[in-house]
Amino acid sequence: MSENTAENTPPTSRLAWFGIVLAGAAILLTLGLAWMAYDRFQTMEVQLARRIGAFDAASEEARAAAKAANMALSDLQGRLATLESAGQETQNQQLALNAMYQDIARSQDERIVADLEQTLLLAQQQLQLAGNVKAALIGLDAAATRLAQLDKPQFNGLRDAIARDMERLKLLPAADIVSLNARLEALIQNVDRLKPESETEPVLKQASPAQGGAVDTLARFSAEAWKEFKSLVRIRRLDHPDLPLLAPSQLYFLRENLKLRLLSARMSLLQRDETAFRNDIAAAHAWTGRYFNPRDEATSAVLASLDELLKVPVVLQDAEINTSLKAARAARGKSN
Repeated sequence: MSENTAENTPPTSRLAWFGIVLAGAAILLTLGLAWMAYDRFQTMEVQLARRIGAFDAASEEARAAAKAANMALSDLQGRLATLESAGQETQNQQLALNAMYQDIARSQDERIVADLEQTLLLAQQQLQLAGNVKAALIGLDAAATRLAQLDKPQFNGLRDAIARDMERLKLLPAADIVSLNARLEALIQNVDRLKPESETEPVLKQASPAQGGAVDTLARFSAEAWKEFKSLVRIRRLDHPDLPLLAPSQLYFLRENLKLRLLSARMSLLQRDETAFRNDIAAAHAWTGRYFNPRDEATSAVLASLDELLKVPVVLQDAEINTSLKAARAARGKSN
């Protein structure tokens, strides 16, 4: 009896060890799977944090651009206030001159020269403060007409100087600020109508032909299957293969930044800063051509308008009538 017990003990011990090994393997496998799941969760969490950080950076950049635009607008308002103050000061000086002319008795020639010099000063102010070549030409023409009516030899030098300044001003390229401002405003309004380059066009569904008579079932099934397969795949050519797809939020900030560029161009136009104006227009043209569909009618119209604006002169070179003013002062000295 004791011999039978001794013979049965080893198999039971081996089974126990085998069970322990299987349990240990199962525990290790469970731990390994748990570790893989935890590692994958950590990776996804890191990627999500990076994307959130990139979005925050883009939002911060847009806010910084808006703040810069507000600062530029405030600076422009300050400059306009300075110009208004200068205009008011000029008007006060004009009133003082008129009072002085009324108090002091002068000869006819002195009064004529003084009136002509005042007209020339007003024309000079139109050129310097507003860049209004037409108003300056009107003032010079009025002075030339008055000199021609007088027909006095002592005013020949002044008449020749006015004629030379008029010819030079007529050759200057004039910038229509009001028209250009209206065109920029229209471009800003049309930014929201631009279609992005990556936007897919709607698929046009062809009407199925009318079925007449008996149609083979297999042929009809093959045609319908081929039609469904073609609707699953579309091949579209992009002018910029490396262009990344823009999320709706990024597209919104792109449109707003494009509007800010055009608004900055308007400010540069009012300040007659040709370098900044052309830089803003060129940047708006590059963004429009890169991120929006050039085959769309709205985009083509915006690009054509921007091309025209790049060729428009903003700064008036040599817009002054110093020759006429010097001649007027010389004529006044001779009359004295």
